[in-house]
Amino acid sequence: MTTPFDQQPQPVPPSEGTNDAPEDRANAPTVPNTVPAGQPNVASDGATTTPMAPATASQRPAGAPFDRVYAVSPQQLFQVIHDQLTTGATFTLDNENTQTGAFSFHSYDGVNCTLTVVPQGAAGAAIRLEATGNESAKRVDEFLAALDKRIGVAPAPATHGAGAATGFAGAAAPAVLAPNAQGVKKTSKLAVFAIIWGVLFVLAQFVDVSGRSWGGLLFATVIPALLSGFAVYVTRPSGKVQGRVLAWVAVGITVVGLVIGGVFVIRDDAKAKADRAELEASLATKCEAYSWPESDIAALLPQPKSTKGEIRSESSDYFSIEVCGTDAKQYADYVKSVQDNGFTVDYSKSADSFNAKNADGYSVSVSRNTDDETIMSITIQVPEKKEDTSTDGDAAKQDDKSTDTGTDSSDANKQSDQSSDQKAQQNTNDSADFKATMDSYEAFIDEYVAFMNKYQKSDNVVSMATDYASMMKRYSEFSQKVDAIDENSLSSEDSAYYTEVMTRCTQKLASVGQ
Repeated sequence: MTTPFDQQPQPVPPSEGTNDAPEDRANAPTVPNTVPAGQPNVASDGATTTPMAPATASQRPAGAPFDRVYAVSPQQLFQVIHDQLTTGATFTLDNENTQTGAFSFHSYDGVNCTLTVVPQGAAGAAIRLEATGNESAKRVDEFLAALDKRIGVAPAPATHGAGAATGFAGAAAPAVLAPNAQGVKKTSKLAVFAIIWGVLFVLAQFVDVSGRSWGGLLFATVIPALLSGFAVYVTRPSGKVQGRVLAWVAVGITVVGLVIGGVFVIRDDAKAKADRAELEASLATKCEAYSWPESDIAALLPQPKSTKGEIRSESSDYFSIEVCGTDAKQYADYVKSVQDNGFTVDYSKSADSFNAKNADGYSVSVSRNTDDETIMSITIQVPEKKEDTSTDGDAAKQDDKSTDTGTDSSDANKQSDQSSDQKAQQNTNDSADFKATMDSYEAFIDEYVAFMNKYQKSDNVVSMATDYASMMKRYSEFSQKVDAIDENSLSSEDSAYYTEVMTRCTQKLASVGQ
């Protein structure tokens, strides 16, 4: 604040423990309460005010020239007084003069006051406060106490009210009141802490994490937002601490962190959707033109009307196909035609699935895709043969009978030959069933590897949780089925085929995540 204080004569502070004589006060320079000619009174907010008239009928006793001497500059003291009068509830500012450093104001109960800021050179600045009206002493003490608090000094003894020891008459000159070392107001520690936390919040946004979401971002924003908001509140003009600029810097940093986090959330969401779309595309049925196989096992089934689909697996013992463009009626018609082909043994039927066997033990499964009901899945495999020990028992009985009755050895040989033929047929069927199991297992491993590679590369695995659970369930079922195979009971040919398939599957599984 620009004032002419530096251009005014500097009065000499009174001697400690003594009062100025009247002749000394008469010779001491004073600051007029009137504005020099040609210069208007100007309030701190820039508004022109009227000149202040000197206080009349003052209740201030003679003796003490100053009420307070503060170790602050006149400009700083003037500003503090202005702030106190414009923000407090007890007193109302009537006029202020930046040229003379004078204020006039009144209290709510009718006490009229006149205050003048007087430069004191190296000592700082002093104030003269005069008041008129009832309760004037009480209001003066109240004003000075509030002023001491604002400047940051310890409260001085009362000079007008009941706390005054001697009153004004014969009172010693007031001691110089120095503010604390940190200035009028302390810098808000909360504002500084809010800046530090805001910076950490911004840096955290650059940490590469999966599963970013708007909910997580908003949750992380709560702490820096609260800290910066409270910092703005405590550093308000009427607050006890300063650092309003720091508080708004903390607010700005928090907003920047929120914006950066939002950009990352949008980016990750877009990437997750793209990965899922790619995964679904890789697992989806390729609805292309196909040719119905001419194998014996495929010939047991009627050919669907739709010529678009994808053959999943085909061998002499196993056949699987996905047929596209099949509505509910076409699905029902196809199931009926499968039944007409003899698949009526141990059947189970619902609106979306059909399972049955024919008289020869071939099992068939027809179902509608749960994700896309226009796709129909068809699977058929050779019978699952069980061990038949009755043949061996019959052969043994025949041998015993031949021995007991003396049957011709050639008859026994014939019975033995028949038993061998039956065993050979049983082994052939078991081998076919074994190969079908291994082929279906390898086909599933191909599907499993494709899914797991996409799953591990995805940044949003939460959205794939359902597909993952379904895939792991199927993996467990196939693993149990393969583990149930007794390698010691396999023929040399089947054992070699088992080793070949398992080697390929192991290599495929090893590629997951690479």
